[in-house]
Amino acid sequence: MQTTHYATRYAEAQVMSVDPKRLLLLMFEGGSRFLGLCRAALAAGEVERFGESLARAQAIISELMNTLDHRAGGQIATDLARLYEFMLFHLTEANAKRSLQHVDDVIRVFGIVADGFRQILEGPEAVPAAVGQ
Repeated sequence: MQTTHYATRYAEAQVMSVDPKRLLLLMFEGGSRFLGLCRAALAAGEVERFGESLARAQAIISELMNTLDHRAGGQIATDLARLYEFMLFHLTEANAKRSLQHVDDVIRVFGIVADGFRQILEGPEAVPAAVGQ
């Protein structure tokens, strides 16, 4: 039990000490991971695992939306907010309809947004060559 407590405290300390750019990249990595798990669980008919992964993906997308600075970001922040709203709506629809297509749509849009942020924060070499094709 103590080992789990120490591991949790260590993970929390890492998040608190990470610079904001790295934290944003970690959020995109986590979002991609949970969307993939969500899709796999839905395809396998594992409803409970689907629900857990879906909730975590939604939480990450909501947090990304909450971090937008509309004053500094202007139209870009507004457009990103609309994309995040689209993703959250589609994930709600995926849950209601058990729709892989809705999950796939979110995975595609989330990937585009994540790749854009990676390119801005890490440089063009961080984005796979297939993105622009």
